[in-house]
Amino acid sequence: MEHVAALQRTVRRCTAVVVVAVGLLVGAVSSETLPVAALLVVGSLLYLAVSAVYVSPDAAEPDATAADGE
Repeated sequence: MEHVAALQRTVRRCTAVVVVAVGLLVGAVSSETLPVAALLVVGSLLYLAVSAVYVSPDAAEPDATAADGE
């Protein structure tokens, strides 16, 4: 199950990077000041920062199979 959690975390982080890019593109293309684009960029960057720093308690526990060499 450790691999599934890591894959889910990777998908969430990649999605956040895509949302940052979309927010920047919408902000650059739009002729008006669009607070939605700024919210997308700031929210995604905040998520990426927190996900890089925060380690869930489940992930911090050592895996029982790691001692077996697998």
